[in-house]
Amino acid sequence: MFLHMDGARFANAVAALNCAPKAITWEAGVDVLCFGGTKNGLAAGELVIFFKKELSSEFDYRLKQAGQLGSKMRFLAAPWFALLTDNLWLRNAQHANRISRELAPVEGNAVFVRMNDQLVRDLRVRCWHFYKFIEPDIYRLMCSWSLGDQDISKFIADTVALNH
Repeated sequence: MFLHMDGARFANAVAALNCAPKAITWEAGVDVLCFGGTKNGLAAGELVIFFKKELSSEFDYRLKQAGQLGSKMRFLAAPWFALLTDNLWLRNAQHANRISRELAPVEGNAVFVRMNDQLVRDLRVRCWHFYKFIEPDIYRLMCSWSLGDQDISKFIADTVALNH
């Protein structure tokens, strides 16, 4: 049996754990990692990393047969060079995790909060976007690499103002 890691938020995990990527991948028994780029600043794309080369046999063929091969793949691959240069991927994740800690004492970039219906409606009127995660009143707030300090300050101020 092989172990595949869905790495949509892989960068946030590495940043939160303050570890080398290998510590939570191949050293921990992961065989294949899908390293997500869209939640770390890319418009599209993931890197599929095989830690055991033999597992990649026919991968390119299977992608093509499944319709997952972009005809101009170089346009999807090129942004990865910038993201992987000088640890930009890690700095983006560290920033998202830090911003999240301004909302709650969390380790990653996800914050789960209980909000009443009126507060939710009022925040949405002010163009804040989030969704219900668990019924009846738990919402998931995802803090992105692109959020600024002023965004979080504004969200907090709006929440405090509307909650009184």
